[in-house]
Amino acid sequence: MLRSIQKAFDIIKQQDPETCITIHTIRVWCKENKIKNLRAGTKILVDVESLLNYISNKD
Repeated sequence: MLRSIQKAFDIIKQQDPETCITIHTIRVWCKENKIKNLRAGTKILVDVESLLNYISNKD
């Protein structure tokens, strides 16, 4: 499921209202290829499943 960074952040925020993850953090993870993403021009689309897996495996 591909979503914009803002929409992916909204999904995380909905699941955990007190999350410390920010939009900037998601953007950096995309840039570092830590999570799957697709670039469409200047827009970055985040694979939400990859993002959630990355967060859940983070210690």
